[in-house]
Amino acid sequence: MAIKNNMSQVAVQQQKIGFCWLAIICLIFFELLIYTWVRTESTQTILRVSKAQAMYINKASYHKALSVERDRLKSDDRITRIAKSRLNLSTDTLAQTIYFSGEGH
Repeated sequence: MAIKNNMSQVAVQQQKIGFCWLAIICLIFFELLIYTWVRTESTQTILRVSKAQAMYINKASYHKALSVERDRLKSDDRITRIAKSRLNLSTDTLAQTIYFSGEGH
């Protein structure tokens, strides 16, 4: 004697439809989760890029200020003024150029 399955086709069909809806709901949930993650990462990336740009602008302006200061320190007028005031050097030049030979006496 065989045992018959008393489950009707309607119950099986409803169970398949229920699993189908569960799969759709899970798919939508994971899509929303991924969308949220992508938006968060893109916002964080934009913030990092903005911070890097600000840092670059700050360093570029500092580099420019250093270049201006270096050029000011290397100027001939400044060196001449220091030579006159602190080292008591004269600005008078001879009309004649004297060359020293490299040979020892």
